[in-house]
Order: sequence, then C-alpha cells, then structure tokens
Amino acid sequence: MKSLVFGSSLRESHKRVHNARFEERSSLPTSAVCVVASGVRETLSALLRTSVTLSLYEPTIPATPAWSAIVREAQIYRLHARKADAAIVLRPPDAVALAAAVFGEPQVAGCANRALSPIEREVVDRVVRAIARSLAAVCGTRENEEVENVRQIDGFVTYFELQLEAPVAARIGIALSSDPSPEPGRQLTLEDLSQVELVPVASLDLGTVEAETIARLSLGALLPVVALNLHRATLQLHGRTLARGVCGVRNGRYALTLQGDD
Repeated sequence: MKSLVFGSSLRESHKRVHNARFEERSSLPTSAVCVVASGVRETLSALLRTSVTLSLYEPTIPATPAWSAIVREAQIYRLHARKADAAIVLRPPDAVALAAAVFGEPQVAGCANRALSPIEREVVDRVVRAIARSLAAVCGTRENEEVENVRQIDGFVTYFELQLEAPVAARIGIALSSDPSPEPGRQLTLEDLSQVELVPVASLDLGTVEAETIARLSLGALLPVVALNLHRATLQLHGRTLARGVCGVRNGRYALTLQGDD
C-alpha cells in the first residue's frame, strides 16, 4: 500500500515545510507480527531450555534488489497457508548460530559462514518446523504440516525479521507471498473540514495598459474602468479559479456576485 510520508524539513520564510512523498509500506498489522514474535520466543525457549531475548523489526515491502540480498545463499523454508504462503529465511551465519544454540555450544568468531554438518542441518530443519507453527497470525491456517526447502521465493511481497539476541545472536527472516489489504477507514465529511480556514482572493481583470502609460502614473492618478470589465471578476484559492462573477459595490463594500462554477 502506498502511504504518504514526510521527510526532512525545508524552511520557507517563517514556516517549516516538510518534503512529502508516497512510499510503499506494508499493511501487515503490528499486533499480528508481535503474536508471531511471542510464539517464536516461547518455542525457542522450550527447544533451547533457556530464556530467549528477541527483538522485532517492523514489516516492509522490499524492492526487487533487496529481495536478492535477503535470500542470497540462504536456507529457505516455504509453507502453504490459506491467507498467504510464508517462508522462513536463514542466512548461513544465522543457521550456524541456531545449530550452536541447540547443542549448547558458544558462537565461534570466523566460523559463521561454514557449511552445516548433516546432523546440524537436520536439527535446524526441526527448529524451523517448530517455528513455522507460530506463523498463523500472519498467514492464516496452514493447508498442511509440510515445510519444504526451496531455493527461491519469487513473487513474495512482505518481509520482517526477528532478531535473536540471547543465548546467541541470529536473525530469522519471515517472508509472505502477499500483503493484507488495509481495512477502509472512516471517510472525511464536510463537518471534519469545518474548522479549516481558507482565504479566497477576488480579483478583477481591468484589461491591459501600455508600459509607457504605467511609467507616467503619479500619486492620485486615476485609471478608467470600463463597465463591461466588471463582468471579468474571478474568485481564486491558492492560484486555482473557483468561480467567476461580476464585481461591484454593495452597502459600501466591494462585492462579488458569482455567476457559476469554473
């Protein structure tokens, strides 16, 4: 979903103006992602038999180049569910860290990118299958219990990460094949805008005057107004013409009679 966001500010006279732009953002509810994070933490605590500290990174809509970086050399586990397919992404250092945690081994610097042994690979696969049970909040009920190893997840849309901080440091990526459609919010009504102040400007086009004539103008000089030109009045707001009409005087004040919409 495209959302309006505001960036750095620019100073314009006495006002502060912020740059506005539309940005692709995920509609995945934060509450659902928190449910997943809580379930994964409890699952890992039970598997590792120790307390687990875990942080959550908010869902995003990665660009195509970002997806290439996310899945590069990673182990990817895909599962099918009713709302969306989900994938668990483990990059090599993260898979090694999880295997070390299961066996109660410390993380060793310089060994993060090594290949897993067959036993370690089986252990990591079982950990992932256990974690997959916590994803129902973001992808719906699973169609089956199968979790398949895949090499790519083309067409996936949403991505977020769980940062495991203790007992080891590792990131667990979660990708979804679709982003939920946002629920329509309440629409604005005229009453919502009743307190907004607008300053329209009425102007009268009196025609053209030669530059030489303007140069000879002095204080107190009068310019003739042709009656027909009084019908060339406009009502504008921020440079946009709202209506046209006839300019005149009523009760000692300048007045504009509107003739119709522009």
